[in-house]
Amino acid sequence: MKSVLFTSKITKWSFALAAAIASYFGLPDAQRDFLKDKVKSKIVSYFKLNKNHNNLESVERFLPDLSQESVETVYYFNKITRYSEKRPFHKGPIIRWDQDINIYLAGTISKSNKKEIIKVIIELNRLIKPIKINLVQKPERANSFVYFGSLKGFNSSIYTEKKLTNDYLGHFHIKTFQQEIQKSTIYINTAKATLKRQKHIIREELTQSLGLINDAYDYPNSIFYQGYSETKGFTEMDKALIQLLYGN
Repeated sequence: MKSVLFTSKITKWSFALAAAIASYFGLPDAQRDFLKDKVKSKIVSYFKLNKNHNNLESVERFLPDLSQESVETVYYFNKITRYSEKRPFHKGPIIRWDQDINIYLAGTISKSNKKEIIKVIIELNRLIKPIKINLVQKPERANSFVYFGSLKGFNSSIYTEKKLTNDYLGHFHIKTFQQEIQKSTIYINTAKATLKRQKHIIREELTQSLGLINDAYDYPNSIFYQGYSETKGFTEMDKALIQLLYGN
C-alpha cells in the first residue's frame, strides 16, 4: 500500500515539476507539452514507476486492425488521430465516441447551415454505424453542442465551457475519459466566415470532433487539410480514416 501511495505522490510530483519547468521558460504550447513529456518520461524511468503505476493511456481501447491497410492509409490515419496542432511532437492514444452523439444546435443558425449540418450528419452516420449522430431539440439531452454566431456570442453562451481568446473561423473542444469522448463543443464563426466557407467548417469541425483531431498538409482535397480550404465533401481517404476509427 505504501509503495502505491509513494508512486502516486512521485507521479504527481513529476507532473508538477514538468509543468513548472515549462511555465518557467515561457515556451509555446507545442514545445511546452513536448518538454513536459520529456521530463515526465525521465522521472518515470528513473523511479521505475511503470512497474507499479497503472497507466490507462498505455492501453489502446480503440486501436483498429491496420494490418490489411496500405502504408499510405496507416500513415495518414496515425497522423490525423494520434497527433494534434497543440501536440505535434507527442504521439497520443486514439480517442473516439463509444456512444450515440446527440447534438444540440445553439446560437443563430441559418436554413442553409442547418441543411448542411443535416447533410454531413447523414454522411457520417453511414461511416460510423452502429454509433449514430442525432439532432436533439432539448439541450439536456445533448452531449455535443454546435454554436453558430460571433466569438462574443460563443464565449457568453451557457453551453460554452472553454472560452476562446482567438477569433477562430471554426473550433472544436472535446472532453475524454479513458480515451472515450464524453462531450464536445463546436464553434462555427458565422460573423466572419463566408457562406461557402461555413459549409466547409461545419464538415471539418464536426468530423474532427469524432476523434480525427489533427490537420495536415499532405492532401489538399482532404477535409483535414491544414491550409485554406473550401472542400465540401469527403475524399475516399477521409472516408477510410473515419471508418477505421469506428471499426468499420
